Amino acid sequence: MARPIPWRQVVLSVGVTGVTLWRVPFKNLRVAFRNLELRSLLLAVFCVLVLLVLRAYKWHCLMTAAGKPRLRQSLRTLLGGSALGLITPGRLGELGRCLFVRKNDRTQVALLTILDRALDVWALLTLVGASLFLLVPHPAAVFGVAVWLALLPVLLGLPGLLAYLSKVVRRSSHFHGHLAEIAAAVPPAQMPRYAIMALGAMWAELAAFFFLLRAFSPADFTTAVATYPYIVLAGDLPLSFSGVGVREGAAALLLSPYAVPSGAAVDAALLWFVFTILFPAVLGIAWLVIERLRPRTRHSDVHAPCLDHPWRPLDITQAHSPLSEEGTPPPCEAGCGPSC
Repeated sequence: MARPIPWRQVVLSVGVTGVTLWRVPFKNLRVAFRNLELRSLLLAVFCVLVLLVLRAYKWHCLMTAAGKPRLRQSLRTLLGGSALGLITPGRLGELGRCLFVRKNDRTQVALLTILDRALDVWALLTLVGASLFLLVPHPAAVFGVAVWLALLPVLLGLPGLLAYLSKVVRRSSHFHGHLAEIAAAVPPAQMPRYAIMALGAMWAELAAFFFLLRAFSPADFTTAVATYPYIVLAGDLPLSFSGVGVREGAAALLLSPYAVPSGAAVDAALLWFVFTILFPAVLGIAWLVIERLRPRTRHSDVHAPCLDHPWRPLDITQAHSPLSEEGTPPPCEAGCGPSC
């Protein structure tokens, strides 16, 4: 059954985009692109590549720990989830990585995806805690850091939580087995390693946004730290497709107190979307299309009729010739007539 079109998200995306373009004239966006600094843009592209490598490596390590060591399968599920996240509100489609594996493995991959996304959310909350020291008085910032520290044992104890849930749902052999497998494959001692990977990916993402911002406006790194996590949170709200419109509007609003022109803020957020969301999604779509077309190509190659016969050179030593090896005609037989 076809899924109905979420018209609310469509209308909200179009409305927010229209308001943003109304408040930020297209002329300002064009002027900001004209003053683009190429060096900062190249540094941003490098940081985006580092970000993609770190994300892929973290996800591949989780898949390998669960008994799926094939890099091709890890990349297929990661890029396929990025493709689904492009067309779903708040990038919730990234949770659909399990749709690109066999049916028996979908529950396990879904649990791994939830664990991976939990690590990313924790890394974002870490950046939020750091930004509080730039936005609010120090006592409030210290309270925020205390809340973050209280959540740290919860993150490190996720494998134990999965093991407990496996005992709770013991009646369901399907979920019980997969929960127990994930809990055994990712022990609590390994969680700091994955947490460090998530933090590395988040700081690479922050660096990419900072260099994109520098490409359009001379902003400080503290400006990126103070605004970037909230721009991401606004874009991740399940209100529009991939946060389009909401993210750009939030960037223009949050960066205006730091003397960043609205055109530069919208352009930086737009390029961030292109590099970190649209580019992996396009890679995932291309990967899936090539995989779909490849079996058809092989099928047509196997069943294609051979119409042309292969050319074979004539062996002159085996060819019939009326002349003998000495170049004289063979002797005439009796009664052969004058034509001999």
